[in-house]
Amino acid sequence: MASIRSTQVGQYLTVKKTAQIYGNNSAIKFLTNYSNRSGAIYPKVEDPNLILQIGLRVQVIGKGKGNTKYRESYVTVIDNRNNEFDIFASDLKRHFE
Repeated sequence: MASIRSTQVGQYLTVKKTAQIYGNNSAIKFLTNYSNRSGAIYPKVEDPNLILQIGLRVQVIGKGKGNTKYRESYVTVIDNRNNEFDIFASDLKRHFE
């Protein structure tokens, strides 16, 4: 189970729950739920390049403290499709092994 404290730069994380990369510009991209629920905060993305399927591995390339770029701590990762995005500390345990 991944956590912000135990996750290190260079480490690989494996997706255990389908998710998506969301962001309204190239500078801010982050992981969100991939859901059709009516209460979902972010809409489902259509681009398959932005959907993270179970088993996909991502590499940690950076870490950030809370109240810097976002309110909470995060890790920055890159996948095998060259998608670079952030994962909030609260989403690490839920989406990654």
